[in-house]
Amino acid sequence: MTADRPPRCRPLPSHVVEAVAAVDLGVSPPEVLDRLEQALAALPPAERAAVVAAHGYGEGPVGAAIELDLETEDADALARNGLQLLRAALADLAE
Repeated sequence: MTADRPPRCRPLPSHVVEAVAAVDLGVSPPEVLDRLEQALAALPPAERAAVVAAHGYGEGPVGAAIELDLETEDADALARNGLQLLRAALADLAE
């Protein structure tokens, strides 16, 4: 992802929204989605793009690599790091 090539803006697929909404965490589904959006927004841009491409859109490391114009291994590392950051940001929901 460069200044010359902004990230693709697409809505999250419905199966992702439905999966988040179906989890009973003792918090309302809209609040869970809001927290997820906030946590995604707080990620560094490269990690956010890698996580959304690889996991949100189901494109895997190859999709993240295409999105970020990186080697697949580097994009996969960014996606894994982004997921760790998301888990940490949302850890209180799992308690």
